[in-house]
Amino acid sequence: MLRTLSRSVIIMFMFDIVVFSLISFLNCQIFNIGGVAQLVAVGLTTLIGIVVLYLKANYKIREFNINRKNIYLLLEGVVMAHIPAAIILFFLLTAKQNILFVITNIVIIFVILELYRLLFHLYLFRFKPKKNILIVGSDKRAKLIADEIMNKKALMMKVAGFIQDPQNDEEMILDTKIPIYGNLDDLSKIIKESNINIVIVAIQRRMEENILTRLKTDIPRRVKVYKLQDFYELVTGKYYIDRTSINELFYTYMNRRSLGYDFCKRIFDIVAALIILLITCPILIYIGIRVKCTDGGAAIYTQNRVGQDGKIFKAYKLRTMYLNDYVPTSENLSNADKQDSDDRVIPFCKFVRKARFDEIPQMINILKGEMSIVGPRTEWDDLVKVYSEQIPYHNCRHWVKTGWTGWAQINQGHLFSSDAEAEKLQYDLYYLKHRNILWEIFILVKAVFLALGGRHG
Repeated sequence: MLRTLSRSVIIMFMFDIVVFSLISFLNCQIFNIGGVAQLVAVGLTTLIGIVVLYLKANYKIREFNINRKNIYLLLEGVVMAHIPAAIILFFLLTAKQNILFVITNIVIIFVILELYRLLFHLYLFRFKPKKNILIVGSDKRAKLIADEIMNKKALMMKVAGFIQDPQNDEEMILDTKIPIYGNLDDLSKIIKESNINIVIVAIQRRMEENILTRLKTDIPRRVKVYKLQDFYELVTGKYYIDRTSINELFYTYMNRRSLGYDFCKRIFDIVAALIILLITCPILIYIGIRVKCTDGGAAIYTQNRVGQDGKIFKAYKLRTMYLNDYVPTSENLSNADKQDSDDRVIPFCKFVRKARFDEIPQMINILKGEMSIVGPRTEWDDLVKVYSEQIPYHNCRHWVKTGWTGWAQINQGHLFSSDAEAEKLQYDLYYLKHRNILWEIFILVKAVFLALGGRHG
């Protein structure tokens, strides 16, 4: 997502491929592993390793940092990369060869990758020069993008200043230490003296011909120019929402409708739903029996959910709470984030909820065509009523089929507060704008990956 903003991610990605393949090959030579076994040891370990590290967000430069969590995730990823190869090598090698290869490979690869990340961290925060950004505009929109840039320190970007919109000084930023220049007359001088690398145009209204000409003339070729909304998407992975952007999204959505996409997505939904049901069926039966034995209530229940175009349907769920008559309101939503820890949850079902096993029966809704595997999360109709009153443009997320998982869930998690829902709407509309089958397959794979670790939203 940030390819145009940082080459460091590509370099790290290529380095990891070389390390996985080279170290695996050298260890094969040391432990006399050849033929098919060597192909499995090198090829499968490298492929799975890169995929796992990607799914664990190792290549998100905006979130890069060295801390205990990321060190653990790297180690976990390297270990998981060797599991498929170790299983196959069990039938091709002696037990001693297999164990020595796997343990040695894990240790050496982890140490090299972590050392590289430590050096990269040192370079990133100590030696890499910052990119200077000039924002054309000085209202709350300009302040918002400036805050996003400054909050993501790993991007190594600095807001060098704002240029006041000559026709809109009513909402000018007052609470900032960043320089605010009076107008566009000194644009060329500001770019030169501040060594500007990126210009972000944050003027919402339609700009006059003289302003466009000034920008075209005074911004040199070496400087990249972004519209605020596009840069916001690059930095956050979310859609910037206001009246203008929603109108743009409408035209983008209407012009990208495709029977080919709809057909491929339906096939993807059916195949994925059947596979998930087949694999998890024994687990669901076990959970259902335990729930039934807990208080005698039904293990499966239905709940009114809002689907595409606002249509209500009955979604299937595996019950994980004691029988209750809870109804969400705007007053109790502030405490809804604590649902997994309240006394309504059946104790052994806490992990079931974290791993989202309780929502796997929704595969039935997907097979019926009421939902999709990937899309904006399907919500309880009572919740939608509350959110629609509090959050502008909330119903736009229902332009497409709602999903079992989605872009918001793998980035944000599943939260119930109105503030969290407003942010989730940004993720949902980003998905709506950029959706394609390959990306949706990635979202599903990552969702399953997170669910197995109890970290899926």
